[in-house]
Amino acid sequence: MRDVKYLLIGGGLASIRAAQQIRTVDTDGSILIACDEPVPPYDRPPLSKEYLQGVKTIDEISLGDTEQLVGLKVECALSQEVTAIDPKAKTATLAGGEQIHYEKAMIATGGRPVQLDLPGSSLTGIHYLRTAADADAIAAAAQPGRKAIIIGGGFIGLEVAATLRKRDVDVTVIEALPRIWERLGNADLADYVSGYCTAKGVKFRYSTLVSEFRGEGRVDAVITNTGDVLECDLVCIGVGIRPNVELALAAGLEVNDGIIVDENMRTSDPHIYAAGDVTNYFDALFHRRRRAEHWGHAEQSGRVAGLNMAGGAEVYELLAYVWSDIFDIHLEFAGDEHDHDAQVRRGELADNSFMIMYLKEGRVTAFFAINTPAREYSIVRRMIMKKTDLSGREAQLADPAVGLRSLL
Repeated sequence: MRDVKYLLIGGGLASIRAAQQIRTVDTDGSILIACDEPVPPYDRPPLSKEYLQGVKTIDEISLGDTEQLVGLKVECALSQEVTAIDPKAKTATLAGGEQIHYEKAMIATGGRPVQLDLPGSSLTGIHYLRTAADADAIAAAAQPGRKAIIIGGGFIGLEVAATLRKRDVDVTVIEALPRIWERLGNADLADYVSGYCTAKGVKFRYSTLVSEFRGEGRVDAVITNTGDVLECDLVCIGVGIRPNVELALAAGLEVNDGIIVDENMRTSDPHIYAAGDVTNYFDALFHRRRRAEHWGHAEQSGRVAGLNMAGGAEVYELLAYVWSDIFDIHLEFAGDEHDHDAQVRRGELADNSFMIMYLKEGRVTAFFAINTPAREYSIVRRMIMKKTDLSGREAQLADPAVGLRSLL
């Protein structure tokens, strides 16, 4: 049995940030990252963009090559998924059968795509995007002139749609709701983004469900609930992810839509932490538990967990944020848009640069920004964090000629 001081389960951003943070406190304690993939941890956002397009390699999106990991004195066990944890014995079992004894462990197992269980769903040519291998398979199928069906008009679906159009693939997006991003509650934002994509050659089918995939061994058509037959050469499905909580459940940890963690990213076992997409944490700003699936959360929660594993007591405080790049659109989001009673648009859609702000009782709770100056993001984030009362100043908030800083 091998002894390690820190066992980081999952080969993503959260584990790398945890390892880096541990090293700022504990320069010598042994660190092992157990990865289920055959390559060292890499950045996932480029998978749907630069990597899928072929303009970046796996080395260029790496979060830590072999030399860097050696410099951090971090060992990676590649293609070695952790199959079991025994919290009482403080041991973990790797896929190859090796037993690891740890002092502190962190679970950062992420999530997996929600899969559609429909007739023909096992046909070759139906893809989900989560790993570099997934992106490689999509890229191999996405040859110029081929037809792709994208199921799901969320961020990932539109990012993949944009990238495939850049590869000269014919793209149709199937969206179950009457428009994209309907749950965000702003028609201007959704219409702008879908209109931009349409101008770039992406076709949309709204209020449409898929009922069947057809093909002889390989998918060649998608059948909709209205009976339409859409011919295709490949299908990409992006309808959400499910947290990989099975390991935590089997270990007896508290789980409810993710692994329950406290303000220090500690699970119900005092020697096990969790970080990233798999966690369910308490958002002190908006007074509710949430599970976030974005880069900033993985980075910050991994950092906090790593520091606290090494003896710290830092509280996890992060204003939820996400970004996306779709063709030439750069989108930034921060906050919680679920509970609001007003919306303010700053800027004009025709200028291809605007911000939608959500307000509750005169205070900004969230914003979506399209191609706006980066300096404005931090100001609006401060408004959200400080709960700045803007009652009666909504017209100023909407006027690009009024400096946002003057409203703080």
